[in-house]
Amino acid sequence: MAGIDLEEFRLRRFVEHLIAIGEVDIHDRPIALADISAIIEASPKATLFKDAGPEHFEIVGAVGGSRRRHAAAFGTTDERNLAQEFARRMATAQPVVEVPQADAPVQQVVIAGSDVDLTKLPFHMQHTYDGAPYLSSAIDYAVDPKSGRRNVGCRRLMLRGRNTMLSNLTQVSDLKRMFLACVERGEHLHLNFAVGAHPLDFLAACVRATGDDEFATVASLRGAPLPVTRGVSNGLPVPADAELVIEGYFDKAGYTEIEGPYGEFLGYYGPAHIDPVFHVTAVTMR
Repeated sequence: MAGIDLEEFRLRRFVEHLIAIGEVDIHDRPIALADISAIIEASPKATLFKDAGPEHFEIVGAVGGSRRRHAAAFGTTDERNLAQEFARRMATAQPVVEVPQADAPVQQVVIAGSDVDLTKLPFHMQHTYDGAPYLSSAIDYAVDPKSGRRNVGCRRLMLRGRNTMLSNLTQVSDLKRMFLACVERGEHLHLNFAVGAHPLDFLAACVRATGDDEFATVASLRGAPLPVTRGVSNGLPVPADAELVIEGYFDKAGYTEIEGPYGEFLGYYGPAHIDPVFHVTAVTMR
């Protein structure tokens, strides 16, 4: 634990920095979940809602929506240095450090088993013809059960029921290949999703890494060790400093249900496609 700051890359701390430099619109009044996306889209800044939905969540959108905000995430005010700073960090390895569950802020609240109710989380419609309410900000952390390779990706999570979701494993990805191998062996693919993460973690999730440890890619882009802890229901690593983690598994039954469509940032709807069901075994949060 020595030298590990479990608050340094907390999303809330980054948002406070963005507020200080005038990069956030703040909405204090209660707002319905269905109304927040239009407000986010209309603003050139990040948007913080202090009282969203029936559960009164704090929700922030578009924290990585400009070069200036990405520069802030990298700790610089000069947007021209982003490419050089990205390359420097990618060339400088940082460790992944495990911390005890008792010290992990993301596990201060634990909801598991039959108590899981995804309808209490801020899944919401973001475009008129979306297939269902969803979260657009999830980062998946998985370990290949065959090779042990640690993988990180970025996915939308579409609400299906109290303890089930759908997510896109149609497009080519390492996670899709990992899942197909599990289906062939007749196994579920267990993994965890972090929701509410620093924008550098999202950037790392989009990097095409060639090594065996994409968790280390997250650490490298942070420029600091990545603290992880063990999931409460599956024992797999999760970021200890995330705001919320959804634990569970993709069903070994394979591709069984329609997911989508989603509104896309280019202004059209992506097609619906068949994807596997994700069963949620626990939700932990600050």
